[in-house]
Amino acid sequence: MTSTQDEAVRNYLVSLRDPSSLKDDDQVAKLQAELAEADDELQRLQLRQQILDAEQPPLERYEEAFVTHAKAWADAHGISDKAFLAEGVSPQVLRRAGFKGVRGAGGRGRQGSAKPAGTRSRVSAEEVRKALPKGTFTVKAVQEATGASPAVVRRVINEEISEGRVQEKGTDPDHSGPGRAPTLYER
Repeated sequence: MTSTQDEAVRNYLVSLRDPSSLKDDDQVAKLQAELAEADDELQRLQLRQQILDAEQPPLERYEEAFVTHAKAWADAHGISDKAFLAEGVSPQVLRRAGFKGVRGAGGRGRQGSAKPAGTRSRVSAEEVRKALPKGTFTVKAVQEATGASPAVVRRVINEEISEGRVQEKGTDPDHSGPGRAPTLYER
């Protein structure tokens, strides 16, 4: 098990769920600054492509890394193909990654629910409100705990902020994964 394997699996799952979160704003700003100072047309063209790639990372890159590392990572962590399927990984990608006996849609559309595992329909705002933990939390943590959509969780958090029961604490200073750091809230 390596951090490369962890990163490959994590980044691919993130790319499936929220590809925009993989955007690297710091890299985009750095490349734009380089573009502003570049005089050579070919260098400018290459920088423009790098900016486009940083703004909308090519998902194929994450898929290929997943295919390379997922099976070894899953074996080391006791993760089955069914867990990956429930998280939205296609049977075709799992087969390419080396999972044997994966059954899937085979061109007839996805089997099973289109929702990620752990979500359920119609989670009420009151259920989300009751599930808000004491201490520091993120939208994603509440979403995973309740199965509510991010929109419902954000709405409840905003209501709680306006009532003075929750405070926004800024972004997570310990965030080290791809994309933007999540906002922390405290109750």
